[in-house]
Order: sequence, then structure tokens, then C-alpha cells
Amino acid sequence: MTKNDNRMRWIRNLEKLATTSHRYSVEYEIGSECRIPGLLDYSNGEIICAAIYRPSSSDGLTLYNLVLQFPSEPPQQNPNADAKGYYFKDGIVGELLALMSLFYRCRFYLMSSRVPPRDPRRSATLKSEHLPVRVRCETAVHPPLFESGNKNLAVGFADFLDAIRGTDSNLHQRFILACYHYARAVKEVGVDPEMVFIRLVSAIEVLCERMRLGEKEDVLDESRVAALIAGSGLSPEEKRELKVVFDVRKSKKRFVRFVEQHCTGFIRGGNFRAQHLKIKRKDLPTVLNTVYNARSRYLHAGEPMFLSMTTTKQKWDIWPMLEMIVDNRKHSAAEALPYAHFFEGLVRHCLLKYLEVSGL
Repeated sequence: MTKNDNRMRWIRNLEKLATTSHRYSVEYEIGSECRIPGLLDYSNGEIICAAIYRPSSSDGLTLYNLVLQFPSEPPQQNPNADAKGYYFKDGIVGELLALMSLFYRCRFYLMSSRVPPRDPRRSATLKSEHLPVRVRCETAVHPPLFESGNKNLAVGFADFLDAIRGTDSNLHQRFILACYHYARAVKEVGVDPEMVFIRLVSAIEVLCERMRLGEKEDVLDESRVAALIAGSGLSPEEKRELKVVFDVRKSKKRFVRFVEQHCTGFIRGGNFRAQHLKIKRKDLPTVLNTVYNARSRYLHAGEPMFLSMTTTKQKWDIWPMLEMIVDNRKHSAAEALPYAHFFEGLVRHCLLKYLEVSGL
């Protein structure tokens, strides 16, 4: 049986283009709060992106034109497809926007797509409009997402794509899903602050699922759990459910260990006037446990999160309030979550570090 090609779809599309001269182009109009100069010209014009130099859109977005080439032959269904095969519901343009969001640390919204006709005398332009969910908010809510400095379409991103293109296909599915959750998380800024944390936790969980824990952290290792379940005398369905219980038991530990392992270089020391508002390396496990527990209580019990309040103090990692009473509910200091921009920056750093240590 032929092995599935589980690389990202944009990579397979480029290789298909190399075998045919029959192609067509699709022009995507995308918007971002950041104004990024330069021209992205990748693979001899098969992926092109540049800002549209005209006044920003009515909702304050800088507009860009992303042009992709596709082979004219319709894709054939893969007879060897299986349950572990690659799939990304937003297609090639979704893959690229998720990767751009991670690389440039900003938000990209798909505004419209346009297929120009080969012969304007015989066919019409096909255009689709998209309505992204977005709320305009003050930049103080999440400052790094709205900063345009040191970003250029012509610098770095092509090398980033080259690195991904040359890596093990077994990493592609999980990494693009992590990027998807990251991109969705930053789009929730100004819309739903709880969902920012939920999506960011999911971005890490996608990558740490297969991470092995130390013997002290996991008394029952996988082989012993498998043997225990196999000899339990339970039905096949009950065995599957029991395995899920053991897997969930270790998910928080994997989450914390993954971030600890990949956060090198993110948390720096130095003089800071309000030291108690900076998260130190030794405090990181406690903060990560707080974030994970808050996410789980929100999803499984509907419990509210104790979010740090917006402030103009961009260098703070966490809100200075020790506790807070809202209505008749008292939030303790132990429940307080860090600022979203701190946790988002940490997650982004870990995703990029994961690529580095994985040989991408």
C-alpha cells in the first residue's frame, strides 16, 4: 500500500505545480491591524503577498493581496486515505494565514477571494466575500498584536516556509493544528477573553500529547497501564473509556512540562520596579497549573476565570490585585491568571522553539 503524503497541503500543491504548465491563480484579499511592508515572493511567484497601497479599510485594517497558484487539473480522491491522514479544514489559504499569524505575531482576516478569468471575453470573474468576526479594541488590551515594527514580508517568512517544507511529515498535522489554535486565540482578543486562554492551551496540548513524563511524575507508565487494562476483564468499550481516563490524568503534567522544556529564552531577569508583577522562571509551573485548571473549570463546570484587568502598564505580567470580589463571588490571588499578552507570547515562543528543537 502506498504511504500517505501527510505534509501540509500548500507544500503538496507546489510540487504538483512543478509537474504541469496548466494553472490558474486565486487572489485573496486579507486584512490585518499591522502594516507590514515588503513583498513576499515564494517559489518563483507561486505564493505572492504584498500590501495594497491605498487607504485602510473602513474598519481600520491594512489590506493585503495574497496570490496563490493552483494546477488546473482537479485533485483526485486518495484511495489510500486513512483515519490518520492529513486534514486542515481551511485549506491552503488557511494554512498560510495561520503560519503568518504565528510568524508575524499579528492577526490576519480573510476578506474576499477572486478568481480572474483566463479570457475576459468568454467568462466572468468569480468573487466571494467573507465576513470575519472581529471587534475593534484598544491596543492596550493586547499591545504586541498591534505593533508593526521589525516586521517585513520580504524578510524571514520565506525561510520559515523552507524550514517547514523540509521537515518530517509526521510533525505537520500537529504543528498546523497548533498554529490554527494560536491564530484563533489572537482573533478572540477583544471578542472573548476566556477563549484566548482556551485556544492557547489547546495549541500546546496538540503538540504535547505524545510527550513522555518522568517516572516520578507518572507512576503508572504507558506499558503498565496497557497491561492493567488488558487484564481487567472489562468490555472493549469499557477498556477504551478507562484508557481515556488515564490519558486525561496526565494531560496537565504534559502541558506544564512541555512549556517548561520549550520556554528557554522567554523569561529574562533584570531590574524591574515592580518585581512582584513579573513572573519568574521558578514561578512558571504554578502559573501554568493555574491557567490549565481555570481552562478546565470553565469548559467542564462553567466556572468563571479570574482575568487580569486591562492596564497601560505593558511590562506587567500579571494584575497587581491580590484578590477581587465581584457581586457575591470572591476570587483569591491563587486563581488570578496572567495577562493574555504574557501567556500568548509564551505559547508563541514555545511553538517556535518546538520547531527549532524538532529540526525544522
